Amino acid sequence: MASIDYEPKLLAILSTSIFLSCTFVSSTGLVAALDDSALLASEGKALLESGWWSGYSNLTSHRCKYWPGILCDRAGRITKISPPPEFLKVGNKFGKMNFSCFSNLVRLHLANHELNGSIPPQISILPQLRYLNLSSNNLAGELPSSLGNLSRLVELDFSSNNFINSIPPELGNLKNLVTLNLSHNNFSGPIPSALCHLENLTHLHMDHNSFEGALPSEIGNMKNLEILDVSNNTLNGPIPRTMGSLAKLRSLIFFMNKINGSIPLELGNLTNLEDLNLCSNNLVGSIPSTMGLLSNLISLVLCENQIEGSIPLEIGNLTNLQYLDLSYNILGGSIPSTSGSLSNLIFVDLSYNILVSSIPSTLDLLSNLILLDLSYNQINGSIPIEIGNLINLKDLYLNSNNISGLIPSIMGRYLFENQINGSIPSSLKYCNNLTFLDLSYNNLSEEIPSHLYDLTSLQYVNFSHNNLSGFVPLDLPPAFNLSDLVICDLLLQGQITNDSATFKATAFEGNKYLHPNFSSCSSFYSPPNLLPSTDNGMIHSIKIFLPIITTISLCLLCLGCLEISLLELRTFGMHANVAPHQFLSCSRLVGPSIEPKPKQTILTCRRNKAQAANGLSLFIPAWDFK
Repeated sequence: MASIDYEPKLLAILSTSIFLSCTFVSSTGLVAALDDSALLASEGKALLESGWWSGYSNLTSHRCKYWPGILCDRAGRITKISPPPEFLKVGNKFGKMNFSCFSNLVRLHLANHELNGSIPPQISILPQLRYLNLSSNNLAGELPSSLGNLSRLVELDFSSNNFINSIPPELGNLKNLVTLNLSHNNFSGPIPSALCHLENLTHLHMDHNSFEGALPSEIGNMKNLEILDVSNNTLNGPIPRTMGSLAKLRSLIFFMNKINGSIPLELGNLTNLEDLNLCSNNLVGSIPSTMGLLSNLISLVLCENQIEGSIPLEIGNLTNLQYLDLSYNILGGSIPSTSGSLSNLIFVDLSYNILVSSIPSTLDLLSNLILLDLSYNQINGSIPIEIGNLINLKDLYLNSNNISGLIPSIMGRYLFENQINGSIPSSLKYCNNLTFLDLSYNNLSEEIPSHLYDLTSLQYVNFSHNNLSGFVPLDLPPAFNLSDLVICDLLLQGQITNDSATFKATAFEGNKYLHPNFSSCSSFYSPPNLLPSTDNGMIHSIKIFLPIITTISLCLLCLGCLEISLLELRTFGMHANVAPHQFLSCSRLVGPSIEPKPKQTILTCRRNKAQAANGLSLFIPAWDFK
């Protein structure tokens, strides 16, 4: 009976509890609805007063659907502000936005909007913000320490602005941060060790600033780091050995700093590393053999340091390597024969070292090689004929060594300042990708092969200071961007100098028996309005002594229209000041109209019998005749 008496009371209590619970839930939903309504109204007001958008309806449904760069959730609350800069530029209206109204904002992306001024403090109180990008603007001043309150932040990009002074250590509170980009600013001071507490960080870009001091040893705590770029700063001190703990690192860029000490052996632990650039620092010591453990390495750049010793044989283990630059160091010894195992190499620069011995024939295994620079070393011996197997090679620099012997069938670029002898090989005609050829300052002899005409990719040649003989070819491929017509004019005017044309007269100086061939000049011109002839004398050849060309014989073929008598002209340490505008088979040399002076002689020519009455007067000032 007792249980029957209490049962109705128990049911009553339960019913009351359920009612009160429902009432509470209903009232909470009502409050939430009121809060959402107020929030949407405040968001709409903030957007309207910012002036970023004009001519758009401020209805919630319209904002979320039609306003460019606005994204909302299902309740109409704004979660993303990213106006496309091609549609509108925020510019100096950046400070007019009340960011505190956007409590649900997840993404704020305002890159390339010509923003100026400083970062508004309201941004630091956005509780849901995960992606903040203000890059490529004109923002200045210091970073506010309150940015450390954005605890949900995943990506932070302030690159390419004008921020100054040091990095606030409060950024070390952003435990969820994955990407931090502060590059291309004016930050200074040391890199705060607090950043090393960002254990989720994968990408850290701090390049192109004025950071100084040593790298913090705590950097080894950033176990998830994949990209580290601190290039173009003034960092000094040694590379921390703790960096060997960054097992996930794929790219390590220390280019253009003042980092000193030796390369730590521990870098060999970074087996996922693909890009290692330590160029332009003050590194000393040798290349550690542990570099050979970096089997995934694609680019190894250690140039412009003071690294000495020899190139380790273990470098042959880097079978994925494509780009190798060890130039401008003090590396000695020989090029390791194991380098022939680097079949993926595209670019090799070992220039400006003190490498000795000969070029290993195993280099012919580098079938993908496009550029090979061994210049400014002490390499001796001959050029191995196997280099001719490098079918993709476009640039070969062997200049300023002690190389001797003949030129094999190679594809190359610069071989100057060696002791190469013999003739220019006819096999050059097979070098269809050859663009630059410099054989200056050698002991080459005989004629320049005429088959160079067939090298349509050729853009530059230099045969100066050899023992070449014969005629200089003028009718070069169109790629020279300089026609025979222009060459003839420039040579006659004395205007071919070091910077006047791609095909330079200086490219042939220092060859005692080399002469320009002007026979092709006769086909370019026809004689309008020739001046009356006063002389029936015929000129057969002209010798002009120019300061940059030693005794050049100008043999002018008249093609039946001229007979030319012998005349020698000599200049006195300056270019011939003839300044003709055109050259008409030797019968039309038209210059400025000047009166003859005491040291001038009038030269007349006749084109043919039908035009005997129309001669040409050529005035050659300040020339002595013999």
